[in-house]
Amino acid sequence: MSGIDAAHELKDAYTRERVSCNICGLDTNEAFLFYTPERLVQCRRCGLMYNNPRLDLESRKKIYAKDYFVIDQDDPGIDYKAYANYIEEEPLIIKSVTRRLKKIERYVPEKGLLLDVGCATGFSLIAAQQQGWAAEGIELSSFCVDYARSRNLAVYPGTLKDYPGKKESVSAVTMWDYLEHSPDPLSDLKECRDLLKPGGVVVLSTPDVNSWSYYLLKKNWIGFKNIDHLFFYSRKTLARLAELAGLRLECSFYHGRDVALSFFLSRVQYYVAFKPLLRVLEKIANNPGIQNVSFYMNPYDILNVILRKI
Repeated sequence: MSGIDAAHELKDAYTRERVSCNICGLDTNEAFLFYTPERLVQCRRCGLMYNNPRLDLESRKKIYAKDYFVIDQDDPGIDYKAYANYIEEEPLIIKSVTRRLKKIERYVPEKGLLLDVGCATGFSLIAAQQQGWAAEGIELSSFCVDYARSRNLAVYPGTLKDYPGKKESVSAVTMWDYLEHSPDPLSDLKECRDLLKPGGVVVLSTPDVNSWSYYLLKKNWIGFKNIDHLFFYSRKTLARLAELAGLRLECSFYHGRDVALSFFLSRVQYYVAFKPLLRVLEKIANNPGIQNVSFYMNPYDILNVILRKI
C-alpha cells in the first residue's frame, strides 16, 4: 500500500482483497472518500460506493460464526459482533418481515416458492410460511444453517451458486439486509433472474447512501459500522445493477423494523462520545426489565426496492 493507505492499514484478525467496481468492472477509476475505518471509495463513472480493499471469503466465513449472532457472555473479548442475541429477537424479526411481505405481495403474481438469500437462522422463512408461501433459504453461516435446520427449515449452506433450485422455479426472491454483504451483487442478481418465474420479483432492503442520515453523519454513518458491509447503494446504483442483471426496478420505498429497546440503545451508543452517558445507556440496555419492550421504528434510511424480471 502507498503512504496514506499503509498508515491506515487495519490490524485485526481478517484478511482483505482488492476489487473492481461491480457495475463498471473498472479498478483504476475510483475516488477515495474516507476511512470508516474500512477504506471507502466511489466509482467516478457510475457512483457505486464500496470498500477497497475489502474482507475476503475466508474472513467473511470467520465473521459469520456464532459470536456474530449471539454474544457469549462468558467470553466477552470477541473482536467483532453485530447482534447481542439474534435468536432472542425471533418474534420481532418475524413481525418485521411479515410487515414487509404484506406490503410487497401485491406486486407478486402468485404465492409460490419464496427464496430468502442470506436468511440467517431462518426466521424470515417462518414469517413467509405464515403468510402462505413455500419458503426456502440460502445462508453462508454454518451456525445459522445448523440452527435453522434444527427448526426443520429448508436452508441450504453457501451462496446463491450453491442453491439447488431449478431455473424459473421461484416466484419471489427476498434479500433482507443482504446485498450490502454480497461480494458480487451483480452476479447474485443474475442468479436470481435465472431462478425467477416469468414476472417474478426480487425484493431487497439495504442502507441508502442518499438518505438524510448518511449526509448528516458521513463516515460515522451507521451503514458503515459493520465491516462486513462491502457495497453501499443508492436508488440509482441499484437500478443500474438491476438493469445489467436483466431486472427492472419497479418501485422503491422506505420501511422500518420492529426493534427491542435494548437493540435501539445499543445502536445509539455508536453516536455518543460522552462516557458517563454511555455507561448509563449500557446499564439500561442490559436491564432484564426492558427485554420485552419493543416498538416500530422507520429512520427513512433503509431503502426497499422491488425488481421485476424482464
